[in-house]
Amino acid sequence: MSNWAIVTGAGSGIGRALSVELARSYGLHVLAVGRHLTTLQETQKLFPDFIEPLAADVSRDEDRAKIARRMSGENIRFVIHNAAVLQPVKPLKDVSLEAWRAHFAINVEGPLFLTQKLLPLLAKGSRILHISSGAAHHAYAGWGAYCTSKAALYMLYQVLNLELHEQGIFVGSVRPGVVDTPMQDQVRQASKDVFPALDRFIQLRKEGKLFAPERVAKFIGKLLTATTDETFISREWDIREHENSLDFEV
Repeated sequence: MSNWAIVTGAGSGIGRALSVELARSYGLHVLAVGRHLTTLQETQKLFPDFIEPLAADVSRDEDRAKIARRMSGENIRFVIHNAAVLQPVKPLKDVSLEAWRAHFAINVEGPLFLTQKLLPLLAKGSRILHISSGAAHHAYAGWGAYCTSKAALYMLYQVLNLELHEQGIFVGSVRPGVVDTPMQDQVRQASKDVFPALDRFIQLRKEGKLFAPERVAKFIGKLLTATTDETFISREWDIREHENSLDFEV
């Protein structure tokens, strides 16, 4: 039976790079999940024998069930909750209820309720990884929805660990740094009036200080495969702090 990883948000950025890394470097079959089949097929082309695209929206219960049906009977080693959105970028006083709920449906409900759907399929030793953000711990004006959804995702990581540990299912969290992805393109297109920290992110791009998705993917691959279970869940990993840390070499 083949070993599988599920990667959401696999059509671009970290998700695409991680799908390729897990397939090429670790021989895993990857279910590459995303909303747009065409971009997922571009991911598949990079390692076609091991990457399988599945168009599904993690914010929709019927699509989460679709993912679980495809994985029924497979040996799932890793589930990586990478899919996320940044919008709406505006002051909280201007965020509509509809936009708020749509944002949380992807960034928080998606990971939680997809995990619920997959739990009956996960064997002892399976690992779940949340792709977190510095925004989970640092407030940015204009990013109210994103900061609060990532903070909620961080708490999900902590609570799920308490609840799933005895089953031998381990939940980790990782901050990948500021990565050169389509989301960063959106960041730089924001108005400084609604996102006062804009200049910092523009400067990071100008100075070549954005992390390449492939570099992040290599770090995550090692985190998933080269740590003990207790080390994996012991902290929220940060590529800037732990990429070359002795603590990581376990």
